[in-house]
Amino acid sequence: MIEQKAIRYSNLVAEMARRGDTYGTLAELLDTSISAVGRRINGTVEWTKSEIDILCDHYGKTYDDLFGK
Repeated sequence: MIEQKAIRYSNLVAEMARRGDTYGTLAELLDTSISAVGRRINGTVEWTKSEIDILCDHYGKTYDDLFGK
């Protein structure tokens, strides 16, 4: 049986889907690599404050909207 890893930032991923954004879109927005975005969304690496600020501004959402439970 294959165990699926839960997406840690489901609100962010849902907002990405609503906008049609991809890991590539966020990588360009954040000036980083696609794999770096993937590591952050999977919870392997923490988001920086500046990345969070950029994402909140991009989506017009608060921290709790994007990163809350």
